[in-house]
Amino acid sequence: MDMAEFAALMQKKYGINKPEQPASSPEMVQNVPKSEVVRTKPNREENFFMMDLMILKNSLSVRMKAVRDRLQRVNPNAWRDLRLLWSLVHRMQEQLMETMPESRWEYYSTLARSGRYHLDIEGPVRQGRMVLISDIHLAWLCETVMESECLMCLKTGNEVERCPIRQVLLEVAPPSEILGYRCEYADAAGDLVQGKEVHI
Repeated sequence: MDMAEFAALMQKKYGINKPEQPASSPEMVQNVPKSEVVRTKPNREENFFMMDLMILKNSLSVRMKAVRDRLQRVNPNAWRDLRLLWSLVHRMQEQLMETMPESRWEYYSTLARSGRYHLDIEGPVRQGRMVLISDIHLAWLCETVMESECLMCLKTGNEVERCPIRQVLLEVAPPSEILGYRCEYADAAGDLVQGKEVHI
């Protein structure tokens, strides 16, 4: 059942209609044709909000049936209200996506498939954070770092072991062989500057 059918069912069964607003109301939202909507990438807070909506919708989908009886003990309309909440979250997601580039669909789809959400109380030691990034963007960052930092590097021995850039590159772009005594990325940096294809 798509959103239009669901909305029609809700209207027929429960008489739920979108409240009308007077034409002079400053809060009135004008319907802009989809073809005229300017699509821009979300900023940090907007991106987090989209993730919050994903988490909320998923939680409602998984757990709402489990609380149906308990809700109805308090309010005979609670089950209807809960389903309405789910439909509002879904509609808000769709409307926000209409303002974003098509590429964000792939981002959020990947996040939905492979992301994990957990809630914990932080102690005095900050926990590590996982960040979702595409392989293309990660490759560009690695190449830029190698070209700007690794090309002129003269570190050897223990200095190589302590290099934070090398530690990051070993994590996100591990080489086929770990040398230890010299940086595995120094030669690759030179090849990148010369425009050669690099295989680490």
